[in-house]
This record gives sequence, structure tokens and C-alpha cells, in this order.
Amino acid sequence: MAESETINFIVKDKSFEKFAMMAILGSTGDAMDIKMNFFFTFWGLNLLTKKFKPKVAGMPTPMKGMGAKIFGKRMKKFGIEDPWQLIKDGVESGNLKLYPCQMTMDLMKIKAEQIIDIAEEPVGAATFLEMSNGGRIVSL
Repeated sequence: MAESETINFIVKDKSFEKFAMMAILGSTGDAMDIKMNFFFTFWGLNLLTKKFKPKVAGMPTPMKGMGAKIFGKRMKKFGIEDPWQLIKDGVESGNLKLYPCQMTMDLMKIKAEQIIDIAEEPVGAATFLEMSNGGRIVSL
């Protein structure tokens, strides 16, 4: 990968699986000193709201929350105590940026004060695509 290349991720799902992918990819890229932008749109925007707890998508409805707890325990066995801390560390190092989609916020009536503090200012799709110019775009 070119030294100055940025990887841009589109997060469009609110599941625990997508959240875990984001945490692992983000922390790995941070350790490799790779710049990464995560753009949260539609249901993925929920991951950036302060009170949202992701659930496992591939389980029956009553068990989705329990599935997230099971995966959380398994992640601890791999040394991942708090996936959010991995993300926060990447943000603090400057390698990882979290961008809420402004249009999705407007459509879903999500206010800026509902978004976690480590997120960047909301941007629109055009701004995200301009930021992504010359880098890779991956959809999660």
C-alpha cells in the first residue's frame, strides 16, 4: 500500500458484526499507521449514537442482545476487552476518523448532541467521496 494512501470505509449496518469489523480493522490500520475514514450512513449511523448497543444480526430476534454478549466474551479471550477503546485509541492517534452522514442524520432526526464525542463533524456523501479521492473505498 502506498504510504500516503487512505482507506475509506462506508458503514451502513448497525450489527455487532459490523461494529466488531470496524474495531478490528480500525485498530489494525492504526497499528500499521494507515489513515482511515469511516463514513456512517443509514442504519450504520446508529453505531455512533451515544446510547446504542449493537446486536448480532444473524440470530433470532430475542437472542440478538445475548449474541453480542457472547461475542464480547469471545473477543476478551483474544485480548479485546473493550472494542470501543480500540476505536478511541485510533481516533486519538489521528489515524482513524469517524464521519456521520449529515443527510442520514436529517432523515432519521438524529441531532448532533446524540452522536458520540469522538466523531468528526457530519459530512454529506459528496464531501466523503471528495475525501476518498485517490484512496480505497470499502463497504462494511
